[in-house]
Amino acid sequence: MTLTLPLEASPASPILDVPSIALLVLALISLAFASLAQCVEQAIQRLTLAGVEDLIEEERRNARLLYGLVERRRRTLLSLRAFRTFWQVVYAVMGTIVLVATRLPWWGVALIAVSVIAALQLVFVSFLPAQWGARSPEGIALAGTRFAGRLSRLSHLADPVLKRLRSSRPAPEPTEAQVRAELISDLREIVDEVGEPESFEEEDRDMVRSVLDLGHTLVREVMVPRTDMVTIDADTPAASALRLFVRSGFSRVPVVGDDVDDIRGILFFKDLVSRWEATGGQLDLRAEQMMRPAEFAVEMKPADDMLRQMQAERFHMAIVIDEYGGVAGLVTLEDILEEVVGELTDEHDRHSIEPEETEPGVWRVPSRFPISELGELLGREIEDEDVDSVGGLLAKAIGKVPLPGATGTLAGVLMTAEEARGRRRQVSTIQCRLDPDSPLITDPSPADDKDN
Repeated sequence: MTLTLPLEASPASPILDVPSIALLVLALISLAFASLAQCVEQAIQRLTLAGVEDLIEEERRNARLLYGLVERRRRTLLSLRAFRTFWQVVYAVMGTIVLVATRLPWWGVALIAVSVIAALQLVFVSFLPAQWGARSPEGIALAGTRFAGRLSRLSHLADPVLKRLRSSRPAPEPTEAQVRAELISDLREIVDEVGEPESFEEEDRDMVRSVLDLGHTLVREVMVPRTDMVTIDADTPAASALRLFVRSGFSRVPVVGDDVDDIRGILFFKDLVSRWEATGGQLDLRAEQMMRPAEFAVEMKPADDMLRQMQAERFHMAIVIDEYGGVAGLVTLEDILEEVVGELTDEHDRHSIEPEETEPGVWRVPSRFPISELGELLGREIEDEDVDSVGGLLAKAIGKVPLPGATGTLAGVLMTAEEARGRRRQVSTIQCRLDPDSPLITDPSPADDKDN
């Protein structure tokens, strides 16, 4: 008979031994160092030299040292980022070693490493330090000045190595376009991150961004398309030309010959008025005899280059040419400025226009009002395959860009263009009513049929 004695239970081994606990402490210290570097980096990134000069005038401690760090911002930030990256790697490695020491299954180690370790880095290195640095950049930057200064000085030790690496494999010289793109990218980053919200309004940020984006904006994106161009025939008499200027509200109008692609020049309102006054209203000249030479630009030209050319050569309007040599539209100085400051309007422009019944059966509607909804107002179905808006319907009826006072009938609707609004002086409201008679197209100035 065999007697089996129970084995003596060994004491439960701890989950973490002393070396593992030491590694865990080292991991947490590494996380703290990385968080500190990120906090100081975000604070210095948001400071400007002008702001640090104010701190110097206030005699804040470490302000002069901080000025040198901000002045050499690139080296300072690279040093802080290198320091932060090093301790992030140490934290991740130490944390993973501690997890392996717990003798968990491999999938458990992988799950915890990806979820817990990564989550702690995201919260304590990326999110919270960025919030702290943005909330009080001056205080945090001053507090971390000596720390950042030591890192910046240590970074000089790597200069010989970096210099040798660069000399062994010289980088190609960047092109002017690459330098410009990099500069604009850096400026955009500064605009997005510098300053506190209460000291740098969002409208100001948007305006600076618009200025920086102007180099990526093409002329064709800001031009008036040829379908919206108001032109004048070269043979138009001075009296008819004067009426066109008054009705359109423009100060410059392209002069065309056989068609829109045959641009002869630009007629200026001030030239016409000065000659009109000089002759006492007896001016017997045609538009072609009073025009100035037109400036031309390709549609792929950057808007900022177009702006500089307009400033240097002192002109306000250019005819835009497409890749086939035809007229694509026209661009003015105001078109480019609108890209920076927004739409330019005057004090008489109404911000919103709603359909209004001025008298029974007569409706005043916006020019962009859908013709289907106009049919509902007038109690009649209105359809057209070519246009969708009331303004387009009127333009189709009269065969040109409608100006205030132009009248036309199409699809049984009598339309009269009323006021123009905005800098481009486009018709904003149209008066509409049902017309039981046959289609009729009229214009308040028969002599102007060749205009526009």
